[in-house]
Amino acid sequence: MKSIGFIDLFKIKWLLVVTFISVTWVNFNQEKWKNKDVIQHDIINYYSYLPALFYERDLSLSFLNDTLNKQAEGAHYWPNKTPEGNHVIKMSMGMAVTYFPFFCLAHIYAKIFDYDIDGFSQPYHFAVLFSTLFYFLIGLLYAWKILRLHFSESLSFLTLFFICFGTNVFFYLTIAGGLSHTIGFTIIALFIYYTILWHQKLSWKYSILLGALFGLAVLVRPINGLVLLFLLLYNVKSFKDIRLKINFFLSNLSKFCMVLFVSFLIFSPQLIYWKYVTGHYVFNSYVGEHFFFQNPHVLSGLFSFRKGWLVYTPIMVFSLIGIFFLRHDLKKYKTSVVLFFCCYVYVAFSWWCWWYGGSFGQRVLIDIYPLLAIPFAAFLLKIQAIKPLHMKITYSTLFALVLLNLFQTMQIKYNIIHYDSMTRANYFEIFLTTTKKADREKYLQHPDYEKARKGIDEY
Repeated sequence: MKSIGFIDLFKIKWLLVVTFISVTWVNFNQEKWKNKDVIQHDIINYYSYLPALFYERDLSLSFLNDTLNKQAEGAHYWPNKTPEGNHVIKMSMGMAVTYFPFFCLAHIYAKIFDYDIDGFSQPYHFAVLFSTLFYFLIGLLYAWKILRLHFSESLSFLTLFFICFGTNVFFYLTIAGGLSHTIGFTIIALFIYYTILWHQKLSWKYSILLGALFGLAVLVRPINGLVLLFLLLYNVKSFKDIRLKINFFLSNLSKFCMVLFVSFLIFSPQLIYWKYVTGHYVFNSYVGEHFFFQNPHVLSGLFSFRKGWLVYTPIMVFSLIGIFFLRHDLKKYKTSVVLFFCCYVYVAFSWWCWWYGGSFGQRVLIDIYPLLAIPFAAFLLKIQAIKPLHMKITYSTLFALVLLNLFQTMQIKYNIIHYDSMTRANYFEIFLTTTKKADREKYLQHPDYEKARKGIDEY
């Protein structure tokens, strides 16, 4: 048997294998699908298009009005009500599209092995849980392709290793598997990669592919439509380049229009659904929930002990530092990374529930990690040039933060880290502990969701 050298370990196949084994091991140890604990909370709203369409044959959800099954069905469908009293599924249907192949496999398995064929028995929960791992591995592969355009295998490997195991990605592949953010990670990784290729070789094929990816990005999470900024600002390094970029789009207007046209086609089923159930092609299905752009919570979203991104995912500080090292050939990413990140953070933390409910850290930012991987790798490249002792200290810090993240993932699983009410006092009270404090309630600060819905600070 051929031995595996140390250098060979820095291959994407080994990162994919390690990620697959780690996530699968955790998932099979908790077996959430057996307790039907996967299709719940937000996932119900993502997923319910499928059983409503294929089993109930009724996307209007009028069957919920049947008093004979209302209680049972109410556990599986959480629609909002239109002003006219009609049911409307809260989330857009992008995640249902990604679940669909696994939904079909679960249907076949359930039929063969005599499970309930209703969309909610064990095989369906299993399918939803592992669908996100499947798509994330694809996203990891394309994030690798992006990094390998500029960085060595070892730096690309380490960058993605730190993102996989040093951030809340691992939590959303295991304990909270099934949510949209790791899917968003993959779509944005694909979009970035093919944007680069589109600029290198303008072709109808890449235009159609970019349009499909952009449409799907918006269909999965509308905020991810901001990724269009990367397409618009890629290779813009100065004000002079803005004029060149405008001329570039004008001279290739037909291909850019194809991107937008295909995007519209991909998103159009959502418009048709809204028209069918509400009478309007465009409808805010998040009834009563809004962005409050005049009152964003950017500092809280980044630094608060309740949900601060850099508090619970501190390793990403090095990605932000890496923005300053986007020089030479990497400078073509700097404007797009900075403006996309700033716009995304502003919009994300202008949402009425800026802490995004019960979650670990800021899950909303996982979608853009493929973009942030570029400055992260630039940071790692920079530290190759510093003194060996300083480099060892930096890498030791990075690996320590991986261990901290995995430990805190365990803490959130057992509700040692509270899902939405953490404070500075409670954070340090439970830091590196494995049990909840009996008196922890005095350290917590519970948000007032009703006040937040009105755009008023939640405390």
